[in-house]
Amino acid sequence: MSRATRLLLALLLVSLLAPPAAAQATLYRVRPGDSTIQFTITKWSVFKEEGRFRDFDGTVLYDPKNPVASRVDFTVRLVSIDTKIGNRDQTLLSEDFFHAERYPTMSFRSARVTPGENGTLQVTGALTIRGITRTLTVPVKLLGFSHYMDGDERVDIGGFEATFTIDRRDFNVLGTQWSGGNLILSNEVTIHLLIGVESRTRTGRN
Repeated sequence: MSRATRLLLALLLVSLLAPPAAAQATLYRVRPGDSTIQFTITKWSVFKEEGRFRDFDGTVLYDPKNPVASRVDFTVRLVSIDTKIGNRDQTLLSEDFFHAERYPTMSFRSARVTPGENGTLQVTGALTIRGITRTLTVPVKLLGFSHYMDGDERVDIGGFEATFTIDRRDFNVLGTQWSGGNLILSNEVTIHLLIGVESRTRTGRN
């Protein structure tokens, strides 16, 4: 057997024994038109007041074969708050609540992801509101993935859902002047997220 043949066989053996290449995680971008950021707070211990934010963006790095390696980065612009009452929105944007002039955005950036119950992912990260950062864990449910063709692009789409509660006092969102020191609003705020994401790949088709 020649030296060249032995070298070729050795290379073939190495390629057969080598572990398969790790699957690549896909970077998805949030689709605002297919996403909702909604919050609920109780007023006078009787009324459920709801609102939402309409301007936001973010990315999700996700690998279905290794979901614990996922990463989330999300930013919300506070001026887009919508509680259906303009004067109330302006009050919430004031220094008494969000102080949006000084802190125009709130954000969430994940630090780790662990498996949860019933197929959920426990996403732990830093939530920043009004310049104050707290660590919290959000249970995230995967709604599924699909795809469609848009011209010469393949569009992979996915959906996630999450519901969790925060204490507004942790972020100094107090409204003390507005309430006159009375506990008109509950301290707990429930946040509900429906997040649609997409990733586009050119296929070269005409």
